[in-house]
Amino acid sequence: MRPVHQLVHTLTFGDAISGEVLALQRSFREFGAESDIFAINIDPRFKGLARDYRELQSDYSGEAILHYSLGSPLNALYRGLRHATRSIIHHNLTPAHWFKAINPRIAQHIEMGERELPDLCAISDRLIADSRFNAAEMPAQGRTVEVLNLPIDTERWKIAANSGIEALLRSDPVLHIVHVGRLAPNKCIEDIVKTFYFLRTVQKIPARLWLVGHDIDTELYSFSLKRLVRELDLMDAVNFVGRMADSEVKAVYLNAHAYLCMSEHEGFCCPIIEAMHFGLPVIAYNSSALPDTVSAGGILVNHKRHAELAFLLAKVCRDQALRSQIIENGRRRAAELSIDRFAAKVRAIFDQGANREHLRAGGSGG
Repeated sequence: MRPVHQLVHTLTFGDAISGEVLALQRSFREFGAESDIFAINIDPRFKGLARDYRELQSDYSGEAILHYSLGSPLNALYRGLRHATRSIIHHNLTPAHWFKAINPRIAQHIEMGERELPDLCAISDRLIADSRFNAAEMPAQGRTVEVLNLPIDTERWKIAANSGIEALLRSDPVLHIVHVGRLAPNKCIEDIVKTFYFLRTVQKIPARLWLVGHDIDTELYSFSLKRLVRELDLMDAVNFVGRMADSEVKAVYLNAHAYLCMSEHEGFCCPIIEAMHFGLPVIAYNSSALPDTVSAGGILVNHKRHAELAFLLAKVCRDQALRSQIIENGRRRAAELSIDRFAAKVRAIFDQGANREHLRAGGSGG
C-alpha cells in the first residue's frame, strides 16, 4: 500500500477528530503502509506520533488525507499536493451564527472554512464524511461521498477508573446526570440545566449534574451558563468540572445514571457512543447528526419542553425494565462502531482496486 499521510489542524488529547486521526494511522500501519500525521498544533503527549505540517514536501506523491473542520493554513498545503491522491474528510462546520455573539474570531474562521470547502472538495479524489449529516452538507456536485463513522476505541478505555471520583459519586446517594463535551452554544447546555431544574423542583428528585468539558474560546457562553445556574439556585448541584483525564471521565460514566444531550448541531458526537459503551442510558435531542449517531441505542426527543424532559429523565433512571432495555440497545449500538469495523471500512474506501470510481480521470487537478 502507498504511503498515507494525514493533515490535521490540531492533534490533542481527548478530541474526537484526533481520535479518528490516530485510529486511521493505526489502521494504515496495520495494512503495511507508511503513515504519518502532519499538524499545526501538537499536544506534547503525542510527541513522536505527529510531525510539523511544514515538513510535508509539495512533491509528495502518496495518499494525502485532509481532516476538514475549519479554515486553516493546512488547506493551502493540501491544494499544493498536486502529485498526491487527495482525500478530504469533512468533520462538519458548526454554523457561524452560534459564535458571532460570543467569539467573533471563531465565527470568522468558520465562515472562511465555508468559503474554502467547495474548492477543496473539487480538487479531492475522494470525498469522505463521518456521518450522513456531514455527507449531505458537502458540496459534492453529484459525486459519491463515503461515510466513515467515528469509532469507539475500546483500548483507550482499558484503564482503571479514577478511584477518588468513583468514591465521590458512590458516596453521594442522588441521581447523577452527565454531559460530556465542550461548553459551546450549539450544544444548548442551558436546556440541560433547565431540564435538571425541573428534575429537582417538580419531580422532587435529589440529583447532581456533571458538565464535563472545557470552555476555551467560549468563555462568554460559559459565564452565561453559570449565571443561569445561580439564578435557578442550583449552585450546589451543578458541577462545571472542565476537561478531565480519561480515567476521570470513565469514573463518571460508570457511576452516573443518565446521559443528556440537547445539542442542536453535531457532526457526530462521540461522547454519546462512549456513554452507551459504559452502559449509560442516553437521551438526546433529535437534531443534525444525532439521529444517526444514537440510532436505536437511546431515546431521541423532538421537543424541549423541560418539565416533560425531566419526567422522562426520571423514568429512565427509575424504571428498571426500561433502563435495562435502553442500556442493552446502547451497548449494541456502540459495538457497531468498533475499531475492527472501522478498519474494515477504511480498507474498503482506500483500496485502489475497489475505489477506482472515486479517482477522477487524469488524477488530481488544482
